[in-house]
Amino acid sequence: MSVTSAARPRPRRKERRDRFTTGEIVSMLVLTALVAVVAFPVLYALLNSFRSYADITRDPMGLPTSFSLDNYVRLFQDTDYGEAVLNTLIITVVTIVLLLAVVPMAAYGIERIGGRLSRVIYLFLIAGLMIPFQVRMIPLVKGMNEVGLYSTLTSVIMVHLGASASFGILLYCSFIKTVPVEVEEAAYMDGAGPLRTFWSIVFPMLLPVTSAFVIIQALLLWNDFFIPLVFLDSTSAGTINVAINRMVGLLTSRWELVYTGAILAVIPSVIIFMAFQRYFIKGMAIGAVKG
Repeated sequence: MSVTSAARPRPRRKERRDRFTTGEIVSMLVLTALVAVVAFPVLYALLNSFRSYADITRDPMGLPTSFSLDNYVRLFQDTDYGEAVLNTLIITVVTIVLLLAVVPMAAYGIERIGGRLSRVIYLFLIAGLMIPFQVRMIPLVKGMNEVGLYSTLTSVIMVHLGASASFGILLYCSFIKTVPVEVEEAAYMDGAGPLRTFWSIVFPMLLPVTSAFVIIQALLLWNDFFIPLVFLDSTSAGTINVAINRMVGLLTSRWELVYTGAILAVIPSVIIFMAFQRYFIKGMAIGAVKG
């Protein structure tokens, strides 16, 4: 054994702690309380989805005596929940596809063309984030009714496009600023036009912000309640949340189906968030870090 290796100090092993500090104990208690508060409504709805209407009204806080899937079967047989799921899926998918086809190119044009006109357009689009939807609601309903689009999925999709485009412009513009212009200049020298340069060169570089934008918007569209409620009348099955809301009446409420529909509505959101959690968190921070 050489002198150098003998004199080299051995790395100290990390000592195992058997005790928690007071701050750690308090933090764990607070986190446990928060988890219980968040998880209780979901667990309560899940348990009541296996109970009958009589059991729920007799003992709202009781536990199911058996785990039957009758409520899940009746939900699709006795209500328009199946059509509502299809409507929600159509609205979500079509809106996201249209947003991806328009918003990235618009943000790219604003950032690369530059000038006073681009800044005015940018501020005009961002102003959509500052105007509450309730202020625009009545004119939008009147306009959709005049052109014959009221109580159609098209009206809901168009309103969602207008509401989501402003956030998308803000997100994409903040990210496009970090894309090097030299890559685009090399594509131009090779004979690529603006559209080919964007879709072949620039857009693949926007994958992180695109993933975050799609996930954020998918969750918002899937769980939206107010816009479909306003723009879809009672002749339509509506979306998932609207269909669940219609099960609650002034005189009678089908609570067993309400809880069942709520659980089924939560499942896709949980799957999307758990599968792409890191993109979701990154997307929430992109605007602040890149801006």
